[in-house]
Parts: sequence; C-alpha cells; structure tokens
Amino acid sequence: MKEKIEIGLIGAGRWGPNVIGAFRRMDNVELNQVADSNSKAVEMLSARFGNLNVTPDANEVIESDTIDAIAICTPVETHLELVEKSLEAGKHVFVEKPFGRDSHRCSQLCSIAEERKLSIVVGHVFLFNSSILELKKIIDSGELGEIQHLEAHRTNLGPVRKDVNAVWDLTSHDASIFDFLLDSLPESVSCVGSRRLDPKIEDTSYTTFRYPGSIIAHAHASWLNPRKVRQITVIGSKKMALWDDLNIEHPITIYDSSIGLDQSYYSDSFASHRLSYNRGDVTLPSIPTNEPLFDELKHFIEVLRGSVENRSSGRYGVEIAITLQAADESLNAAGAFIKTGR
Repeated sequence: MKEKIEIGLIGAGRWGPNVIGAFRRMDNVELNQVADSNSKAVEMLSARFGNLNVTPDANEVIESDTIDAIAICTPVETHLELVEKSLEAGKHVFVEKPFGRDSHRCSQLCSIAEERKLSIVVGHVFLFNSSILELKKIIDSGELGEIQHLEAHRTNLGPVRKDVNAVWDLTSHDASIFDFLLDSLPESVSCVGSRRLDPKIEDTSYTTFRYPGSIIAHAHASWLNPRKVRQITVIGSKKMALWDDLNIEHPITIYDSSIGLDQSYYSDSFASHRLSYNRGDVTLPSIPTNEPLFDELKHFIEVLRGSVENRSSGRYGVEIAITLQAADESLNAAGAFIKTGR
C-alpha cells in the first residue's frame, strides 16, 4: 500500500459528511472525490469542505485510477451493488452497516475480496466505542459473575427510514454489541414489531436473541418514541451493569446487586425458599472517552496498511446479515424463534 491512501466516498447524506471530516483529519489520507446525486447535499458539502470534486455518477469515483479505497454511505439496498463494483475495480471497501440484505451475496463478495487480496470493513461503529470496550473488559474480568441476560433499548422520535425497518437500522447496532460482549453468535432469533408509520416497514420492534449457554439478549428499537434512549443492561450472577451511551461523564454504572437463595434458611420445598436480596454499592468507573467513528475509520486505514487484524470484517458483516434475516423471517412468522443455522 502506498504511503498516502486516497479515498473516494459514495453517499454524502446524513452520515457521509462525518466520514469525510474524519478521513480529512488523518495523516497520509486524502479524500477529495465524492459521488452523490442529491444537489442539496452537494451544496452543503461544498460549503463545509470547499475543495471537493463532486459528481452525481458513482462509477466515476469507483473507476478513478487515483482512488485506493471506496467508502460507501448510501441506503442499505444499494450496498451490495456498490461493493461489487468497487471490488471489481480493485478498490478496498468501507461500507456502512449493515453490509447488505442478502447474507449469501455478502458472503460471495467476501470471497471476491479475498481472491483479489482486498479488504472489506463494515461500519459497526460501536465495536470501536471506548465505553463498550471497557464494558467488555469488565465482563471478561468476571466482576459481574456469570452473564445471565442482556437487555437493550434504542429509541428516539425518528429519523424514520424507508429502506429498512427498525431492526436493520437500530437493532443491528445492539446485535453487534451483544456478539462482541458475549464472544459468540445467536443460535436463534425471535422478533415482533409494529407498523404505524408505514404499512410495509416496522418502526418499532422487540427482538430476542438466544445465545449459547442459555443466554438471552433482548433489544427494543423504535423510531416512534418521545425519548432518545441508548442503553444496555447486563445482568450477572454477582453484579449488574448499565451502559448508557448518552451519559457522557459516566457511561457505565455497576450495581453490586443480585438475588440468591438464603442458604441459612431451611426449606423443604422450592415454593417456600427464602430469597436473599443483595443491594450493595453503586460504582461509576472512570471511562476514557473517544471518537468512535474516527477510530473506526482509522482502523480501516490500518487494515489496508496491514498493521492490524480486521475487527469488523466483511465476514462478520455476513454474520450480522444472517441474524437480521432471521429477525425478518420471525416477523413474518408471528414472532416464532428462527434458527440461524450456526
């Protein structure tokens, strides 16, 4: 890989400008070529960044001889076609999550990338969030004890999407976090949802994942909620932890709380067991802050340079697509648990 890496970006809507800004703050990285067919988005880009070469034709950026890698920040339904074209043009790819709606085709694209010695990084940005990384350390240390279940809430009043439902938009984040925290993939998925804003798209969903070891992880997602919430609760046999992405100062709270059986009390039946409630200290560990998007894109550059192992690879993107497809299948089967085939 040459010393200066040149990035071309496709899709300059809500998230694209953030990606441009992050890349432009990196040493030996250049992003000057952008493709977007939305004239208003182009005007905003020009006002914010100035010296960008913007075209409405994505192929013009993909086929540019000076571009080493393509960053794709477009609607999910366009991902796979753009990734395929980029790989065929010999370009490395960063593609926003989720990778694509068809896990089989996602896998085929990974094979093409591997054959051509190209890298795919999927934008599961919470894998680079410092507080999630710290939560993982806490779990791995054994402080919480044996993990029993996890519960996520990710709600807001919009933004409403037309290309995917709330599961693919919001729960895809929590699915990647669950996988990371548990070091495993769900064996089956159940999902129910509500369509109040669009008769074809679920704006609210309740998704349950069954992981190995009888661990249940549940995720509530909604675009139709008055409160912005970004929380995950981890229940352990010894302690419990709350992750709150909106709490900048203390994103993790650890509760020395648990429920067990009072071993000092004799009982001749389960019905007469006396439960022991432990409500101990609440601690707020000091958590380093970071800029997850910047670190994610920096990781992409380091992957291209061969200096780190890909932590959010196309192959992992395939696994998330398999999980989300199972959720869709469950939605159409009245919430039945659907096996992921793993």
